[in-house]
Amino acid sequence: MLKRFTMLVLLLACLSLCGCKKDADINSIVTDLDSFTTELLKKVESAPNPSAGVDDAQKYFDSRKADLTAKMTTLKGIRGYQVSEDTKNKMTRSLVDDAKRVAGLQMKYVGASMRDPAFKAKLEKLTKDYLDLFRL
Repeated sequence: MLKRFTMLVLLLACLSLCGCKKDADINSIVTDLDSFTTELLKKVESAPNPSAGVDDAQKYFDSRKADLTAKMTTLKGIRGYQVSEDTKNKMTRSLVDDAKRVAGLQMKYVGASMRDPAFKAKLEKLTKDYLDLFRL
């Protein structure tokens, strides 16, 4: 009986450690996505001309798209038992916040979009491309 109990405890400890390992992986991916989103927004917002900023941001997005797609696929493949509740909540909050920040560009530049249909189209494409990462 003691032998079975010991084996059960070892098995549970192993399973819990595997979950922690996934927590670290998920936290790393979430941090990478946050950094990417921040840099993407900087490219648009810090440019003297918003249209040129959107062009730079789109190039940056396109250059990282394969990597981002792989990371989002990893996030979507994680099962609930592989990560802690805290990590799931942090991931959800972070991804929602990042999506809101990128989508907020359309509100921020609504005036420029109304004056310049080409700018509006570029901004919509950037926003759509970013949000499509979440739909994989």
